[in-house]
Amino acid sequence: METLLESLAVLGKLGTALDAIAQRLPGEIFTLFETTVDEVEERLEFVKCKSVSPLNERLENSEGVFLLGDGPLPPVQKAGIENSFSKSFTLRLSALESLATRVDHEILRDFFWTLYSKLIAVVQGFRVVTEVANRICSVSFVCLII
Repeated sequence: METLLESLAVLGKLGTALDAIAQRLPGEIFTLFETTVDEVEERLEFVKCKSVSPLNERLENSEGVFLLGDGPLPPVQKAGIENSFSKSFTLRLSALESLATRVDHEILRDFFWTLYSKLIAVVQGFRVVTEVANRICSVSFVCLII
């Protein structure tokens, strides 16, 4: 990076290159966000594809899991347990919602960690460009004075 910037300075194009970087920055940051969203979506789809079949098997083999639909609650086979049935149903619903919330938290954590990592890399690149450009300008200024 330093050699490239020094070459641009020798050719007298360093100012033009820095202006071009500043003009392209908003579009590049927007593209960075879009690609990060796409990457996280791809990872999510991959995880969903791998985990769908075991989840379905567990649901089919489980007696205590209820699937929600638009219809009424399933009929109770034994008299006198309607109250405990609805409590059990509510507890299982809250467990499913809790699982969904944890999955959402993991998706957001993945997104923000990936985005943070990419933005740190971009900022470090700009730091290098700034430091090298400032050094080149200070050396050029000293050379012009002498």
